[in-house]
Amino acid sequence: MDKDNHIITSDHPLSDLQRRSLASLLDAIIPSSEDGRMPSAADMDLVAYLRERAPEFVPTLVEGLAALDELCVGQEFAALTAPERRSLAQELSRVQPDMFDWLHRHTLACYYQDDRVLVGLGLEPGPPFPRGNTIRSGDLSLLEPVRKRSKLYR
Repeated sequence: MDKDNHIITSDHPLSDLQRRSLASLLDAIIPSSEDGRMPSAADMDLVAYLRERAPEFVPTLVEGLAALDELCVGQEFAALTAPERRSLAQELSRVQPDMFDWLHRHTLACYYQDDRVLVGLGLEPGPPFPRGNTIRSGDLSLLEPVRKRSKLYR
């Protein structure tokens, strides 16, 4: 059982090879900083993030990683050099542009929600509200014409 997210390892949607490939691909998308302040995207638990926020993308990710393995022609993606991995990642983005675009978007969303990243950026981790941030009161009388309209349904 994976003690970080309480998932039984056999229930994980990715094989060990696919996990290594995903970690290497995520590291190519966002590598760690030279000074160690910023973690790599591979340090995030993207699969747990996807299972919680975008479970419909998980099968697409599995297919994309299978396509990546096919592009490697008998080699393991994680064992390739950084330039070779970048080249194959670019090829994957051409072969499966939608999958790669969604992977990139989810990677960024997962990455920039992590407390380690926020601290590395000099921000305070956690939600922005209610840390003393206030919303200015607006003139709600401006909504009166909308309230007076009859109900509309599409």
